[in-house]
Amino acid sequence: MSKIALLVGSSFSAAPLFFALKRRGLDVWVCGNAKDDPCHQYADRSFYFDYSVAAELANFLKSESIDYLVPSCNDYAYMSCAAVAEQHGFAGFDRFDIAQVLHTKVSFRKFTEANGIPAPRARQLRSVDEVAAFDLAQPLLFKPDDSFSGRGMTKTSADADLSSVIEQALKVSRSGQVLVEEFVEGNLHSHTAFIEDGDIAFDTFVDEFCTVYPFQVDCSNHPTRLSAAIQDAVRAAIRRLVGALQLADGLLHTQFIADGTNVWLIECMRRCPGDLYGGLVERSTGVPYHDLVVAKYLGERYAVPPRNADLKPYSRHTISVTERVVAHSFSQNAPAKNVEVVQLKISGEVLEPAPYDKLAILFAEHHSREEMLEVAPRWASHVTIQALERA
Repeated sequence: MSKIALLVGSSFSAAPLFFALKRRGLDVWVCGNAKDDPCHQYADRSFYFDYSVAAELANFLKSESIDYLVPSCNDYAYMSCAAVAEQHGFAGFDRFDIAQVLHTKVSFRKFTEANGIPAPRARQLRSVDEVAAFDLAQPLLFKPDDSFSGRGMTKTSADADLSSVIEQALKVSRSGQVLVEEFVEGNLHSHTAFIEDGDIAFDTFVDEFCTVYPFQVDCSNHPTRLSAAIQDAVRAAIRRLVGALQLADGLLHTQFIADGTNVWLIECMRRCPGDLYGGLVERSTGVPYHDLVVAKYLGERYAVPPRNADLKPYSRHTISVTERVVAHSFSQNAPAKNVEVVQLKISGEVLEPAPYDKLAILFAEHHSREEMLEVAPRWASHVTIQALERA
């Protein structure tokens, strides 16, 4: 009889993880309360409950016997899995208290400051009156403690109405906490490290851009434009972090800002990044990113194949909008050798503004590195959305 893996999450972003599990001959069960999600259409068995509530996942595990637990591509999935993993002996997870350090912004900033890991200066906020006492340099970023995709974030200057900013952040935060930090100037990038025996077995760097909504990545490219020196500085910070927290083997994904000389870690996560991020890396390097993601949840050692001798220049674009529309179709005219389309909505569906919705994800193979670097930050200018009418 085949062993059973429970994939916690059912969205399109989780589909590559689903198929990585199926390639190993496993029965893959899927949980998630959206019955129309893609992974439910492929699952050997589907279960419909709110996995973001750890108690619901715990109750499920009392009644069903599974061999492996695999979180999908959002913080709620990972944190619920981490909450139950130790009790059931599932592989690939940190202790829950360590997971909280990485997946809640306030705890992560306290950790980086205490351990000398480069990150923006930040403080936990309990009331508007505390802001003046923090001695943080303007402009400031206000972030919900436990949000993702930039939801509820606001950049402010000295004359901003902080009461409304804080109220907006609190609405998004389940924990009821807000982080305020100094805004640092530089370019946004990401780093995926696959950790084994306390060190980096394989890693990759991606350039990222927020062009539609200011705090949600919608364009990216690989290979990176970063210098070798900056890459080494990030690796040094990640090794220090891994050692300080004694992280379990597995994926560690980090967003950071670099200005050519300095780096600042913005956030780290142990779950797979969403929006088919791994598809960009796979197309460019030839390395099966999602197979590496699931490996440690299955108790496997990494088997990292060699990268492509010549990295293919690829960019990725997530199509989103600033105003609510009824989307009919779209066209694109980006310079590229080949463009692949992953359609996320059908004609006539409502497309909500970013960061709450997406129309499609595009992968473009470019003729040259130079073309890739030119197109990636401007992908949205090459896309035209045809809307039936304004919703």
